[in-house]
Amino acid sequence: MGSQKIINDIRQIEEVLSKAKFLRLALSDADTPYIVPMAFGYKENSIYLHSSQKGKKIEILKKNPRVCFEADVATEVMIADEPCKYNVCYRSVIGYGKAQFLEDYDQKVDGLTVLSEHYGKEGPFEFEEWKVDRLCVIKIEIEKMTGKENGF
Repeated sequence: MGSQKIINDIRQIEEVLSKAKFLRLALSDADTPYIVPMAFGYKENSIYLHSSQKGKKIEILKKNPRVCFEADVATEVMIADEPCKYNVCYRSVIGYGKAQFLEDYDQKVDGLTVLSEHYGKEGPFEFEEWKVDRLCVIKIEIEKMTGKENGF
């Protein structure tokens, strides 16, 4: 079993993001933390999310666009004879940035394309305009991102 180490290579960090199925988006509502798992896409140092135009996360982001996110892959609990000797194998990424709501139709389609491609489909895609108009597409420009792994 390996030991915990920092991942500094951006290619390895991007590999974790490319393989992760979901990310956890952390928000701050005044002095109350809020976290939500979300489908996402990553491209060119930005995270793309989509959502309904209403709800708790949208309300919080309108007040405070600062976010933190976490994504992980290859997670497995390694059980030992003694509970205090259990270990966890994982590769993870934590990042920080500022969320913005995309308003422009073409930018929203670009974000939805990044999301769709993350889950294995290949574009170009045909999005119905009325559906795009009803969605909230969020872009997080990443300011800082670090990775960590254990057991590799």
